[in-house]
Amino acid sequence: MTGRAVARGFVVVATLCALAGALGEAAAAAPWCGTTTTEDRPATVTGRSIRVVYAVASDSPDRSAERAPGISFDVDEITAWWRGQDAEREPRFDRAAFPCGAQADLLVVRLTETSVALQVDDTRFEKLADAVLSATGRSEFEKQLVYYDGPVQNTRRCGEGGGSATGSGIAIVYLGACAGVGTSATAAHELLHAMGALETSGPPSACSSDNRGHPCDSTSDLLYPFVSATLSKGVLDVGRNDYYGHGGAWADVQDSGWLRLVTRQVRLSLAIAGSGSVESDLPGLDCSASCETDWDQGAIVTLEALSGEGQRFVRWSGGCAGAGTCTVTLAAAQAVSALFAPERFGLVLRVGGRGSIAGAGARCSIPRCPRSVVSYLNRTLVAVPSTGWRFVGWTGGCRGTAPRCVVPMQMATAVRARFVRR
Repeated sequence: MTGRAVARGFVVVATLCALAGALGEAAAAAPWCGTTTTEDRPATVTGRSIRVVYAVASDSPDRSAERAPGISFDVDEITAWWRGQDAEREPRFDRAAFPCGAQADLLVVRLTETSVALQVDDTRFEKLADAVLSATGRSEFEKQLVYYDGPVQNTRRCGEGGGSATGSGIAIVYLGACAGVGTSATAAHELLHAMGALETSGPPSACSSDNRGHPCDSTSDLLYPFVSATLSKGVLDVGRNDYYGHGGAWADVQDSGWLRLVTRQVRLSLAIAGSGSVESDLPGLDCSASCETDWDQGAIVTLEALSGEGQRFVRWSGGCAGAGTCTVTLAAAQAVSALFAPERFGLVLRVGGRGSIAGAGARCSIPRCPRSVVSYLNRTLVAVPSTGWRFVGWTGGCRGTAPRCVVPMQMATAVRARFVRR
């Protein structure tokens, strides 16, 4: 059958079909020691990520444990193939750390639609996309690679995908279609669409309207409208003139934020003092203790400090300053420190002789005045002698004989002002 592409809003949805009698070899399952999950795990990669999802209809059996080894194999195979095509880049798949190493962090989504409702070709993509994006939070920093495990009307329609170069995107592999065709080839093809490949006019080898969104210059091109080979036989943009590494004015997948710069990683070292945590706007950093993360060179990362109970965020130091958000540009390695402290510290004012201490709330003129003040906020104290008395000096948190003293309040502090008769 003939592939098709349909514009839906800003998204171009492209359909990948199998050529009759031209099936790829089935891939062997990779060793799998992980677990599937219905809850989001913390990100183990930094930057915009590709979430891997297993989706099943409301009335279908959950076979995620059975499918997981093959899906994990796809992720590893696509990564290796991509690096074979471009040694400097690879798709940034969301992975989790398991005993056998990092593997796809496979999220299981049970849909509310029945398998019968999702069998219809013309409406399935929209239903799946809406359901999965709702389940995963519709993050602007994520694209989705979805394996739908259910029956489909057209069993030669291997998958569909679409998205923008800079925003959300979704690639769907239909496990109930294209028997014998390696799912890794379908997944990689649809991921290119999810990254915005050929979403606009301009590429010289673009197909006619019937196959819009694909190049038609070579059947070896992975983005060709029909899949007829294994992933290993596919080429990432034959001639590099349509969607990857080209010199045109249209979108170039090589520049995608969802590709990790393998050879250009820089380290962000975060030191945390006190009780609190720091999160990044881009996925990948969520630390409640000092940590180190690696990012693409040139990444712009905004950090937010979150105080623990009874604590407050005091300030940044190192690569940032002040107490607002911290934005670092990682042209090179950076070190940032975040300081948290208890919301308030005790300040005890003591008066020896006759006089008073002003500057920490009500004036203290008795031997002992306990106060509670905001931490790390400088307090200026002034010793004021009574008539006939003179100030002779400070002890404790203040020193010297000047009547004015600044206490930084970096801890609980006691201050004594001593007065004597003239």
